[in-house]
Amino acid sequence: MPLLSEYFPLILYFSLFIGLKISQHAVLIRPESHIQKGWGDWTVWGILLPLWLVLFGPVMEFLFLGHRPGLWQMISGGGIFIAAGFFSIKGYLDLQQGFIQGIEHEDTSLVVRGLYHVIRHPISLGKILFCIACPVFLAAGPSWIPALIGVLGITIRISIEESYLQAHIPDYESYKAKTWALIPYIY
Repeated sequence: MPLLSEYFPLILYFSLFIGLKISQHAVLIRPESHIQKGWGDWTVWGILLPLWLVLFGPVMEFLFLGHRPGLWQMISGGGIFIAAGFFSIKGYLDLQQGFIQGIEHEDTSLVVRGLYHVIRHPISLGKILFCIACPVFLAAGPSWIPALIGVLGITIRISIEESYLQAHIPDYESYKAKTWALIPYIY
């Protein structure tokens, strides 16, 4: 049993990640969702690569550098994981067929229901929270570097996406004036 207790943080960490991915997948494959998938444009790589490094970096630190999280780190990291899942899944559900992996797409339409009534990028907020949750949960050190790169990639993608939407959706400027990009009353 000492082996199980020593690796309990890793087991819980991957359980949270697998739960998040299964939940997202369940939303994405629903017949009524019509969500368009694919690799999208070049900005996807500025997010995906850091996200994978953020996922596995803390594990490597746990295994090879001996970083062990305390209870408060696992609780706060777990809470951030759950928040990341909420914003991602609810964002996908609110978008339904409006989600497209690539930014520049002809069939782009404005969605203002659910979370999109208050914030413009809840799925991106979920990804940012994921970037924070992983190093917090496993008390990582160097893994904060790809986490910050991931947050930067997400904010760059948001900026590019907003420029495109402003140019191609007539009501986007007024929608932007009434909503927040990620966090109400802050940004």
